Amino acid sequence: MRTLAVFVLGATLALATAAFVPSTAQVKYAEKEFLHRQEDLLLLFRHLYEKDWNPQLVAYAKNFHFKESTELFQHEPSAPWAKKLWSYYEHGLLPKGEVFSVYEEQHREQAIALFRVLYHAKDWATFYKVAAWARYYVNEGMFVYALTVAVTHRPDLAGFALPAPYEISPYHFINTEVIQKAQQYKMQGYYGMKKVDGVYTVTIPSNYTGWYMHTNAEQKLSYFTEDIGLNSYYYYLHTDYPFWMGGEEFGLSKDRRGELYLYEHQQILARYYLERLSNDLGHVPEFSWWAPIATGYYPDLQYYNGHSFPARDNYYHVEEDRELRQVVDYEKRLRDVIDQGFFVLPDGKKVNLSTPESVDVLGNLIQANPDSYEHRFYKYVAMFARIVMGAAIEPVEPYQVIPSALEHYESAMRDPVFYQIYKRIVGYYHQFKEHLPAYTYDELYFPGVKVDGVVVDKLQTYFDRFDVDITNAIDIEPEAYVPGRYDGFGEIEYKPDPVVIKARTVRLNHKPFTYKVSLTVEKPTKAAVRVFLGPKYDEYGGLYTLNENRDNFYELDYFTQELTAGKNVLTRTSVNFNGYVKDRTSFYELYRSVMAGYTGAEKFQLDMSEAHCGFPNRLMLPKGKKGGMPFQLYVIVSPYKAPQVTQYTGFDPVLSCGVGSGARYMDTYAFGYPFDRPIDEKLFYGVPNAFFQDVVIYHKSEGDL
Repeated sequence: MRTLAVFVLGATLALATAAFVPSTAQVKYAEKEFLHRQEDLLLLFRHLYEKDWNPQLVAYAKNFHFKESTELFQHEPSAPWAKKLWSYYEHGLLPKGEVFSVYEEQHREQAIALFRVLYHAKDWATFYKVAAWARYYVNEGMFVYALTVAVTHRPDLAGFALPAPYEISPYHFINTEVIQKAQQYKMQGYYGMKKVDGVYTVTIPSNYTGWYMHTNAEQKLSYFTEDIGLNSYYYYLHTDYPFWMGGEEFGLSKDRRGELYLYEHQQILARYYLERLSNDLGHVPEFSWWAPIATGYYPDLQYYNGHSFPARDNYYHVEEDRELRQVVDYEKRLRDVIDQGFFVLPDGKKVNLSTPESVDVLGNLIQANPDSYEHRFYKYVAMFARIVMGAAIEPVEPYQVIPSALEHYESAMRDPVFYQIYKRIVGYYHQFKEHLPAYTYDELYFPGVKVDGVVVDKLQTYFDRFDVDITNAIDIEPEAYVPGRYDGFGEIEYKPDPVVIKARTVRLNHKPFTYKVSLTVEKPTKAAVRVFLGPKYDEYGGLYTLNENRDNFYELDYFTQELTAGKNVLTRTSVNFNGYVKDRTSFYELYRSVMAGYTGAEKFQLDMSEAHCGFPNRLMLPKGKKGGMPFQLYVIVSPYKAPQVTQYTGFDPVLSCGVGSGARYMDTYAFGYPFDRPIDEKLFYGVPNAFFQDVVIYHKSEGDL
């Protein structure tokens, strides 16, 4: 596919440079060819479970003769994967209507084959023909998974937007009773719905499982753990770095993927712990494989085929079986190699695990991804743990599985046991870091730079309402087929749905705020600034010591800054913090904007404000308490250390997250610096280029705001 031209507006880069989400003031506008392809891509995800929904898509699928396609079978490197996918098709793919899980080996192998064919398609036309064919013939969940990963990783598809995961498959995000009401509206001929501009429209109130049942204290956090933005973020974290993908072909090892895997989960746990404190809960519970699991979970979700997501009772007892013994063995092997500081490959070669840089090796080892040195002795600890803890029934055969919420990346964070599993896994990360020496004064100190003070606006959180388009959860009448009209590979036309059904959810949000950092600088220099939010007191009201609290600090903001000699004041506003994104545009609004851009009625803007790799801006602050809850802000200004590869090299930061480029990060500091190692408090408090500031977070009701 040729590179699409776009118009550029405002070429000045912002001073702030994000670590994970590209931060730039550039804006680009899409041309007609880009928008035409964007429209076609969106329609592949519409009414996912109705293969005959759009007659043009059906014609595309039936007129593409996969086995005779020379562009697949004579084009390297797609040829071997096309043969493999066709072999799966002839011998029986996962049937449509069954539940897909990437944790099932046969499902995963078939999905990888489809992904590879899509990824290696030589041009857009071939890519789209394969995608339309797969939409018609391949299992729905497998199709969406493979297509999403392919779009995410194909460089020529940078900038293309996908519908939000919760709109593609509401079944993984929205409670059963809401889906049931949506289907009742359809079955009753839209009775009780208002017709707006010729479209039947209704909004159904939705809530979290904690509203309906109180199985245990963890349900108090369901508004956070079941947040659709949070779960979408985790899903995309996986599609960026699938545990099965790696090697030179995709370049994921260039991104410090092993270190990133451990750090992302450590940060998720830290953010989760701040929310626990806001609800008078303490540390994430520990569990034992040999004792009943105290925390149950009732997901209140139902698959499209009618099967309910498995529930787990309180004090669930894990039966000893092969998977459990495997998990226990893998855990012991990991603990042993961390403590001994190396592991041995089958050929006798030793791999060092005692240097700060080897955290990347450890992360790959724990995730057991293809970039790991060893694949036989260390396996998927997290995968087996999720399968064991999910309480799903053992399937009769691999094509009739009913996976638990833990076995899907888009729903795993709903289950409180998810955090218990990853507390255990992140424990290996901490175990490794404990063997490293504390940072010295010189490693923390920035000569000639002093932080004079930090001023923060009043911090207020609240619950707001957000409408989620769940129309994909109902079946609509297929458009009538006109003989002779759809015989070729013409344009895909979209007939607007006769109905729009939304679920109104309540989500955590916060008022925008600003912080200011005052500095005194001896001479002009470039600095890296990191800002963390952490607890002040534990769940008992006891004052934390810094070293025992360092794992609970959540990275709130990070950026680079050119400092001038004398007084400097750095002002940052929460809407522009790095690493965060706003709510995703709904399918209908996105489609409307695409078509308006295509017809020239308005310009279609391309930027990273809704980048899939960003954390929801709404969730940057924990809920706090009505009367105020104390936390502490930590700011450290460090000497800028340029990465080996200049940031944004090899990708367009206006269109792409840069996954696999090796140029995503603003500097070379360890993720989580300076909280990633044991702390010598005598030195930590002594550097003038760092500052602790007490803050209070207030939670207000709508009427108080």
